Amino acid sequence: MILAAHHPCYLPSLSFFFKLASADVFVLADDYQYTTHNFINRTRIKTADGAGWLTVPVLTKGRGSQKANEVCVNHTFNWPQKHLRALEVNYCYAAYFEQYIDDVAALFSRKWRLLVDLNLALIDLFRSALGISTPVSLSSALRLEGKGSTRLLDMLGKTGCGSYLADAELKTYLKRQEFEQNNFVLQFLDFREPAYHQQFGDFTPGLSVADLLFNEGPESRNILMRQRVVSSGEPGV
Repeated sequence: MILAAHHPCYLPSLSFFFKLASADVFVLADDYQYTTHNFINRTRIKTADGAGWLTVPVLTKGRGSQKANEVCVNHTFNWPQKHLRALEVNYCYAAYFEQYIDDVAALFSRKWRLLVDLNLALIDLFRSALGISTPVSLSSALRLEGKGSTRLLDMLGKTGCGSYLADAELKTYLKRQEFEQNNFVLQFLDFREPAYHQQFGDFTPGLSVADLLFNEGPESRNILMRQRVVSSGEPGV
């Protein structure tokens, strides 16, 4: 079985869901250190002025080094209304916007304490919309040991998987021999984002999967899976 893992991102991109669909077991790394300026609390959507950011404000001051599953949403700002309004303004004319927006709005209406719980709910919503049945678990529940490759090997052992699917940018960091010596296979994800119909002119890659679903609806899964997993290039040895 193939194992893949990723941070629990906010309204994740197409590559996140492609990796999810390509795995037999998927682990959300919720007990890794939270860092700012990543996709755990923000995403990109298409606007009339190009790609724009949606960021969930979080509490960081005086909280030191937090794990992703410890980060709290900052409700001083009315971010749900702002995000919902941004989606309405920029996607109201998208063909399938009405099919999904009520479910998104329902999740936004809840007062989430932890960012990870909001992200998990949104991931589940869009995973269902895409017809992805890969089971998802949390790394914190696995009680993993070690760091780097050692942690991944422990994850493989505890999930009963024989192969790990990593992002291509990790080729220079992950060593194939470490996996082979422990009777595991190391694969790399080769994802070339497919172009699809969008609002506001030319295609813009790297957006939230919401952009795909709002524009393509039930065809979204077929568009997403035009790609395939390839053990491309030579990983580190």
